[in-house]
Amino acid sequence: MMDETARLHWVATHILPLEPELRGWLRAHARSLTRADADDLLQEAYARLWTANLQAVKQPRAYFYTTVRNLLAEAARRARIVPMERMGEMGALRILSEEPGPERRASARQELERLLRAVNELPVQCRRAFELRKFEGLSQRQIAAAMGIAEKTVEKHLAKALMRLGYAMRDADEQTGNTGQIQVSHDEQRHSD
Repeated sequence: MMDETARLHWVATHILPLEPELRGWLRAHARSLTRADADDLLQEAYARLWTANLQAVKQPRAYFYTTVRNLLAEAARRARIVPMERMGEMGALRILSEEPGPERRASARQELERLLRAVNELPVQCRRAFELRKFEGLSQRQIAAAMGIAEKTVEKHLAKALMRLGYAMRDADEQTGNTGQIQVSHDEQRHSD
């Protein structure tokens, strides 16, 4: 069984980079979904992934898409009235090949570069705590000892890092034209500091 750190690393490595692609796929093939519907759907998909036996997942991309497709089917079964358009869209949500093509490889490289730039823009202490946790796999207690700070402070630095990275990635998506992302103003980001 994976511990929390390993689980976070697996999701960050195998699933998080797929989210923009999946959002684009949903916009193209499930046009009747609103942005809020897509956000809810992805949140539930992440919740399901969190409880899954991730060590048994051999094709993370196909697993993530299948999870989302199953959630759409479950929502359709629970709904009293399902628009015909949504039923047709669900059939179109077939799983793409796991083999990355040139476009997907280039997109993944760009996504990684954006993430690394965003990590480098974090405040020094925040970045250090994040790197120790995500890249070196240290526990919060070990990070606190290495940095000479309280565990609660480490927790705050990690939360701030994740929040800022999420905002940075969304801002980058908005700048590149991925309009399905949640918009967060720079004022909201400053107030969260």
